[in-house]
Amino acid sequence: MRLKSLIRIVLLLLCFSGGVSAQSPADSAALANASWRTVYDADGMTVRKLSIRLFDSDQQISCIEIAPEKYRLAVIQDSLRTKTSRIGKQSGGVAAINGGFFKTRTKQAVAMGFIKTGGYRPAQIGAETGVAVAVDTAGVLRLIDWSLAMEQADAPHRDRYPDVMVTGPMLLRGGRSLIPWDSTAPRHPRSCVGTKADGTVLLMVVDGRQSRAAGMALCELAYAARLMGAADAINLDGGGSSTLWTKGQGIVNAPSDRMLFFRSERPVCNAIVVKRK
Repeated sequence: MRLKSLIRIVLLLLCFSGGVSAQSPADSAALANASWRTVYDADGMTVRKLSIRLFDSDQQISCIEIAPEKYRLAVIQDSLRTKTSRIGKQSGGVAAINGGFFKTRTKQAVAMGFIKTGGYRPAQIGAETGVAVAVDTAGVLRLIDWSLAMEQADAPHRDRYPDVMVTGPMLLRGGRSLIPWDSTAPRHPRSCVGTKADGTVLLMVVDGRQSRAAGMALCELAYAARLMGAADAINLDGGGSSTLWTKGQGIVNAPSDRMLFFRSERPVCNAIVVKRK
């Protein structure tokens, strides 16, 4: 099913359920009727970009849809901070999105939150509870509630998810936004990952801090992800870290950091990588 048709169906369902925010009916219609530019569409992976007027601002949205029966996902972190594209390439991925929050005043990769990759715990400053991106032994991505106590005491849970990355906040749960609407909230470049009801994985980046890309508040990000078909979604690190990469197209979005006169990726701590099964 094409993305535009899916968005229209989701919009109608939300309208009848009272789920569409009354703050921006024009935004809902704009996204439902948007003309996405398809960059790639084959082998269970679709890459699309959109320039649109939303929330009284110019927005640039990039997304990748992943068929779970053809791809597996992984959380990857090395010892040093590395660009998202390089993490994707070095790990044999076909696509990648930047991961969670990290300690910035060091070249070492130190996650700000619990992380486990392939059962191994790299450098981190961990919280004891949170929400997380988790990947099971089959490479299927889940968005879960997490606690250190569960990780330490619950062997079945621990063994089920070899990859775990605490991030957040959770944006959507069961198709409903968990972020209160706040028209005064600050806008920034954003990254998020979501899952649709059929298991399709959605990787999404919203550009910002640019003349034609205002970025989004978290409530706006949740709203947009829901209209794009996500049932569950979680926020990732944003700002200059926001990067979406594919093996065939390179950097799909326009990162906000600059190197002289050029847009440049920021070295990050970790990434969510898409690999062929």
